[in-house]
Amino acid sequence: MPAYDLNRGINKPVEFKGLVGSNIYFLVAGIGLTFVLFVAMYLAGVPLVITMLVTFAVGGGMWAGVFALNRKYGEHGLMKASARRSSPKFITNRQSRLFQHLNEDRTGRA
Repeated sequence: MPAYDLNRGINKPVEFKGLVGSNIYFLVAGIGLTFVLFVAMYLAGVPLVITMLVTFAVGGGMWAGVFALNRKYGEHGLMKASARRSSPKFITNRQSRLFQHLNEDRTGRA
């Protein structure tokens, strides 16, 4: 059985076959879901050839997708992209109350 190095040193990200950071967990989750799909199709009575073809197609697509995400976003980029999507593009203020007292002296000194 081959031995794989998971960590390359101190203060370096966890890396497994080129995958870094949370992408490793996405790959593990995808493999688990692919296995659950295989078991469900097998127990449902789908012919084994069709079950294997669908499982390999879904697993291969998932594998390629995770590696594409890893190549595009890197270690922390996927979290940054989701944060960028969730932050507003514009901040609007429809009340003029914010700007009415800007020139007043609030300290009470004249």
